Amino acid sequence: MKIPLFDIDGTLFKTANPVHKDAFTYAFKKVYGQPARQDETGPEGKTDSQILVEVMQIRGFPAEETRKKLKTAMQAMTEYFDEHKLDVNPEILPGVKELLLKLKENNIPAGVLTGNVEGIGWTKIERAGIRDLIGFGAFGDKTEIRAELVEIARKTAEIQYGKSFQTNDFVIVGDTPRDIKCARDTGIKVIAVATGIFSYEELFGDKPDLLVNTLEDKKVFDFLLN
Repeated sequence: MKIPLFDIDGTLFKTANPVHKDAFTYAFKKVYGQPARQDETGPEGKTDSQILVEVMQIRGFPAEETRKKLKTAMQAMTEYFDEHKLDVNPEILPGVKELLLKLKENNIPAGVLTGNVEGIGWTKIERAGIRDLIGFGAFGDKTEIRAELVEIARKTAEIQYGKSFQTNDFVIVGDTPRDIKCARDTGIKVIAVATGIFSYEELFGDKPDLLVNTLEDKKVFDFLLN
């Protein structure tokens, strides 16, 4: 049995979420005195903290200067997102809820590993009505480096379930090449799903351990079980 670590945007839910983007705008203006993010850097598969630092670097601000206010910026993002959570209505992607229910029925834990700030990630999950199906998570306000989230997820799972886990007990499930790289960087398996902006063919080129069009594919559960 393997424990899945699901990405959120593009894997569990459709990626379009204007409130999340507006939360970035709010943080840039309130904390850094900067205008809205203009997609200077591709966000897919990056942590929110990484995006904040990279955008500010592109605008000429040293990374270390940005990091001094990074915690405050992510708190501002969370505050904005929470204030507008009634406008957050994630569209669950095909097969997601069915897979999560099947995992629960078989006593297989399910976690998330996402670039989202923790408060934003949990709010999306709660608004989608699947909070009771996700046991733990590792989030993008903890580190700028996505691969480091795997160890954070492992330790969080140990606390949540009161037992020891090894890194190779986990499997990344994501929709971007960065999800695949995250798994490769940490030596664990990865399931890629072509439900985000990257096509099946593009993901195939990065050689995931399993590649599916949607999480409806029964091979996903079989892979986790065996």
